[in-house]
Amino acid sequence: MDLPELNEVNAGPGTPLRPYQITYSEEQIKQFLARTDERIEDYEHEGVLQVPPGLVMGAYGRLIHETFHYEAGVHVSSDMQVTRVPRANEPVTVTGDIVRLFERNGDKYVTFNVILSTDAGERLTAIEHTSIYKLRPRTARASSA
Repeated sequence: MDLPELNEVNAGPGTPLRPYQITYSEEQIKQFLARTDERIEDYEHEGVLQVPPGLVMGAYGRLIHETFHYEAGVHVSSDMQVTRVPRANEPVTVTGDIVRLFERNGDKYVTFNVILSTDAGERLTAIEHTSIYKLRPRTARASSA
């Protein structure tokens, strides 16, 4: 897939990101919880397995990386607002858009929204994610220090 470069020309505020659908299976949840050393029982509510928010947080990667090409991908911050988390085996749609691109200390940043919704249109979570998409050039002196 040939993707456009993430930059100020291609990704102005409001630029939509390529949506996708995902269903978190019980097996995916178990694998995630094994890595985080958490108990599956802590995510069962009234007999229904809920997707851990930490697993939902990772939805940003596919959304931005299947829309734009860029070399760096340094996570800076995420602000997650949860109405409810998805349930295991519940299909959800992940959408989003660019909020802004900016530069700080020579590094280039992108902030974008990530929205998870049900097929019926119920908004589950909203995440505002910021990452560095282009690192400033490093000098020979700085890299050898």
